[in-house]
Amino acid sequence: MPTKTTCNWPRFFSRWIKLGLLAAAVSGCASAGNPLTQTTDYDTLMPGWESKFSIEWKAQPEPGGTTLLSGRIASRYGAYASPLRLLGMAVDSSGKVIGQRIVWVPEGIPGFAQVYFEIGRLPAAPSYKVTVWDYSFIEARLTQAP
Repeated sequence: MPTKTTCNWPRFFSRWIKLGLLAAAVSGCASAGNPLTQTTDYDTLMPGWESKFSIEWKAQPEPGGTTLLSGRIASRYGAYASPLRLLGMAVDSSGKVIGQRIVWVPEGIPGFAQVYFEIGRLPAAPSYKVTVWDYSFIEARLTQAP
């Protein structure tokens, strides 16, 4: 008398899919952490901003023990960038971010021009870093009809 065989393939694949999802979730949680205690690997929303802008700045002490970063951002691109935000970071000697602030460049920046900026109230630190956080290009500025 022949025996009836059952197919276990759906159950087998289901177990492997569940195991894969569990592994992905565990690895995702293991890499997550406090962004203020991480190195400065994630310092922009716009990778490649360095090809369109350059930044020169200096750090000056402020009253109350904080630091002011001030400088100029220059555009190497021919379109008006607005809105534009900068990220200033205070970095300790091990490369960890100990303080950060995002500031608007209120007037934006015209193509092939430069504008002044300030990022204040950062904690005192051995070093600082300034990056372009995000921006949008306006290819053609609209003007109102007279």
